[in-house]
Amino acid sequence: MKKSLLLCTLLLAPAANAEPETKAPEPAEESEFVGRYDGSSFETAMGMEIRADGTFNWGVSVGALDMRASGTWNEQGDWITFTSDPRPVAPEFGWSGLEQAGSGPWLRIVWASNGEPFQYGSATVTCKNGWSTTDQVPMDGWPSKDPDTYNSQPEDEPSALDACDEPETVTLRQGVYDVRSERYVLADLGWTPGQTARFEFHRNDLGLADFTGVTGYLEDGFIKLQGAEWPLEMRKLPGE
Repeated sequence: MKKSLLLCTLLLAPAANAEPETKAPEPAEESEFVGRYDGSSFETAMGMEIRADGTFNWGVSVGALDMRASGTWNEQGDWITFTSDPRPVAPEFGWSGLEQAGSGPWLRIVWASNGEPFQYGSATVTCKNGWSTTDQVPMDGWPSKDPDTYNSQPEDEPSALDACDEPETVTLRQGVYDVRSERYVLADLGWTPGQTARFEFHRNDLGLADFTGVTGYLEDGFIKLQGAEWPLEMRKLPGE
């Protein structure tokens, strides 16, 4: 159902429904790039519309990942170049501050918009004694004080509660959209044992892909795009 809805939205919606904020230049004549494209495959729905008014729409849905892009395009010889309009602001992690931990965890991630726990992040941690791990950051922080959190861990492996004598660095990641932070050195942030280091996740334009600078060409009935986050190839659909 999700695949069908995405394709209907991308390939059947009138052009007026997704007009960009700035007016695109009118192509001098209709281009062979103008049309609708289908890049769907097993468990992936992907579609694109390149319009004669100089605008485009693109979208993909696979698993928990949903991405879309829109903007303008221009043609130069056998190539087409895309520009996102407006250009999206990428999501990111940011440093927020220090809290007194007490008996709580030393790491927390919250939504920047409201300070509520951010439950979709993981952390790669290195410790003073050389131990390191990559683990999901629970809503109550890391390492979790919930006794059920580490019940499934093999008995011969120490839990994060016991193995890390003192954390030194942390790198954060949101896996579905592959948002990665810089590598934070906790001492440089002023962190000391007994404190909680708090980080924020800034959603910004999560789910919007930046197509600025993406180029493409037509070959054997397919449009082949270069410069996107991953190689894209979509079949041109017959005209109406």
